[in-house]
This record gives sequence, structure tokens and C-alpha cells, in this order.
Amino acid sequence: MICPQNNDIELQRTDDTSEGRTMWKSCCLDLDKEFTMYFVKMFILIGMITFFAVELHLSVTCEDKNLFQSLLLLCLGIICPNPKLK
Repeated sequence: MICPQNNDIELQRTDDTSEGRTMWKSCCLDLDKEFTMYFVKMFILIGMITFFAVELHLSVTCEDKNLFQSLLLLCLGIICPNPKLK
């Protein structure tokens, strides 16, 4: 895909009223704002979970294990939805 060479093009925000969604437009691509933000948040959380799990496995002292276990459970609690009573 060849992008135009105009250096004045910036990221633009447009509201698509037909679908009620906000799109981010650049010279080469159009992104849905909500999808992009959700994908980036999940990518960061999965990276943190992976890091904390590896560090939990590699840690030797009890203090380190407690720290990484707490951080791992915090990240898992952010991902899991809250239970609702009916």
C-alpha cells in the first residue's frame, strides 16, 4: 500500500453517525477507536500477566513470590468481570 507523501496529513477523528462509532483516520488506515483501545489494553495486560507468571516461577525468596503472586492476581482480577447478584 502506497501512502501519499503529503507531510501535512495528521490523525483525524471523525464521527460516523450512521453506525454511531468514532473512527481514527490516518493517511493509510482507518481504525475504530473502541476496538483499538480494547486491543491495546488487553495486549498490555497479557504482557504483564506473562511477566509476573515467569517472575513468580523464577523467584527464590518468599517475599518475591508474594509480590509477584499479588500482582498476578491483581491483573487477573482486572480481566475477569465482576459477579452480579440477581
